[in-house]
Amino acid sequence: MSVVSRNGTTAYVGLPEREATKLQDLWQRDEVGVELSVEVKAPVVVGVYPMRIARFVIDQSVNGNGYVNGNGQPPAPDRQQDQPPPAYRDPAPPAAVSMDDVSPE
Repeated sequence: MSVVSRNGTTAYVGLPEREATKLQDLWQRDEVGVELSVEVKAPVVVGVYPMRIARFVIDQSVNGNGYVNGNGQPPAPDRQQDQPPPAYRDPAPPAAVSMDDVSPE
């Protein structure tokens, strides 16, 4: 357990001292934000999140609007041509049978 602080706010974080020092440095530079627990009276860090979008996400935009899917990879191409036919097809309607086609027994 280590202590991190910023602008008079002090919080406890479950990290070794070296990692807590790095977290405090990033927090003071506004590169990360921390989420504090509301369930306990002591200020305890329960989450860390980035304060800006990662550069590699912006550089990999596919169509110029900055959108890529959640894993940082461009969306897969349309695969409609590679799809096999559906396993179930509606049965064909019964063929019309005339009395001329029926042979007497």
